[in-house]
Amino acid sequence: MTDGQHREAAAKLSRVWERIGFEPFQDGVHILDCHLQRPQDLLAERQEEFHALCRAWWEPHRP
Repeated sequence: MTDGQHREAAAKLSRVWERIGFEPFQDGVHILDCHLQRPQDLLAERQEEFHALCRAWWEPHRP
Protein backbone atom coordinates (compact mmCIF):
# COMPACT_ATOMS: atom_id res chain seq x y z
CA MET A 1 0.00 0.00 0.00
CA THR A 2 1.39 3.39 -0.97
CA ASP A 3 1.38 6.39 1.36
CA GLY A 4 -1.34 7.97 -0.74
CA GLN A 5 -3.53 4.88 -0.53
CA HIS A 6 -2.98 4.73 3.23
CA ARG A 7 -3.98 8.39 3.64
CA GLU A 8 -7.08 7.87 1.49
CA ALA A 9 -8.11 4.78 3.46
CA ALA A 10 -7.54 6.59 6.77
CA ALA A 11 -9.63 9.55 5.59
CA LYS A 12 -12.50 7.26 4.54
CA LEU A 13 -12.41 5.45 7.86
CA SER A 14 -12.38 8.78 9.70
CA ARG A 15 -15.51 9.87 7.81
CA VAL A 16 -17.25 6.62 8.76
CA TRP A 17 -16.47 7.13 12.47
CA GLU A 18 -17.68 10.73 12.29
CA ARG A 19 -20.94 9.69 10.60
CA ILE A 20 -21.85 7.57 13.62
CA GLY A 21 -20.99 10.26 16.16
CA PHE A 22 -17.32 9.84 17.00
CA GLU A 23 -15.30 13.03 17.30
CA PRO A 24 -11.75 13.30 15.92
CA PHE A 25 -9.17 13.50 18.70
CA GLN A 26 -5.62 13.16 17.41
CA ASP A 27 -3.47 10.95 15.18
CA GLY A 28 -6.46 9.09 13.74
CA VAL A 29 -8.02 8.46 17.14
CA HIS A 30 -11.72 9.21 17.55
CA ILE A 31 -13.62 9.46 20.81
CA LEU A 32 -17.26 8.96 21.67
CA ASP A 33 -19.27 10.48 24.51
CA CYS A 34 -21.16 7.42 25.69
CA HIS A 35 -23.77 9.56 27.44
CA LEU A 36 -25.15 10.88 24.16
CA GLN A 37 -28.06 9.28 22.33
CA ARG A 38 -26.88 10.75 19.04
CA PRO A 39 -24.38 7.98 18.16
CA GLN A 40 -27.05 5.30 18.45
CA ASP A 41 -29.37 7.33 16.26
CA LEU A 42 -26.63 7.92 13.69
CA LEU A 43 -25.70 4.25 13.68
CA ALA A 44 -29.35 3.28 13.16
CA GLU A 45 -29.53 5.68 10.19
CA ARG A 46 -26.40 4.16 8.63
CA GLN A 47 -27.81 0.66 9.16
CA GLU A 48 -31.01 1.70 7.37
CA GLU A 49 -28.93 3.07 4.48
CA PHE A 50 -26.97 -0.18 4.33
CA HIS A 51 -30.12 -2.30 4.27
CA ALA A 52 -31.60 -0.11 1.53
CA LEU A 53 -28.43 -0.57 -0.54
CA CYS A 54 -28.58 -4.33 0.01
CA ARG A 55 -32.23 -4.43 -1.10
CA ALA A 56 -31.46 -2.30 -4.16
CA TRP A 57 -28.65 -4.65 -5.16
CA TRP A 58 -30.57 -7.82 -4.37
CA GLU A 59 -33.69 -7.05 -6.42
CA PRO A 60 -32.11 -7.32 -9.90
CA HIS A 61 -29.86 -10.21 -8.81
CA ARG A 62 -32.54 -12.56 -7.48
CA PRO A 63 -32.58 -15.96 -9.17
